[in-house]
Amino acid sequence: RQTALSFTVRDTTSILKADKQHRESEAGRGSWRPTTGRAGSAMADILSDEQLNEIQDAFRLFDKKGENQISGNDLITVFQALKCNVSQAEMTEYMEVLDPSGGGMVQYQDFLQLVAKRLQTQETVDDLLKAFRVFDKEHRGNVSPDELRHILTHFGECMEAAEVEDYLVEADLKAPHLKPDGSKTGLINYVAFIGVILDLSEEEMNNMY
Repeated sequence: RQTALSFTVRDTTSILKADKQHRESEAGRGSWRPTTGRAGSAMADILSDEQLNEIQDAFRLFDKKGENQISGNDLITVFQALKCNVSQAEMTEYMEVLDPSGGGMVQYQDFLQLVAKRLQTQETVDDLLKAFRVFDKEHRGNVSPDELRHILTHFGECMEAAEVEDYLVEADLKAPHLKPDGSKTGLINYVAFIGVILDLSEEEMNNMY
């Protein structure tokens, strides 16, 4: 299982290709919703036994009756027990996902999948930042189009030329590095680029800086 600590730059295009396939498969299907199943779901499968145990222990602190559910009012405290900083805006969004009926309760399986997704996103962000910083020794926060092209064509899975150009166009449109007057410098703000391709929230973007 890959973590940010075991990351090598060769994984970069694999991450991007997997994300692109995920975005395409999710198009038109609406936002993510939890599904029931194994401690259970495909999302939960990315967690180590140690992480699963930590999540279970934190959840059970508030699941006094052992019913695999907690009050939504306790959710932020569970996140705090897991050392996850969660904003009020994120909590509101999470409750809309975890408790769509407004009953006030959060099921363990749904919570597990949400935490797994959050951890997976953070690991992906960390991995991509490491890849870009190989080329950004001074931590300026930007790379040239040629450097981005080099990353996409020389590391990890072989990416088709058309896919590379798609990413370059998207980077120029949605993540350009700007001068103080708002005009483009011709470079790419790779932090913004990562935010675009992973569809990160404003809070998640702020945590990258």
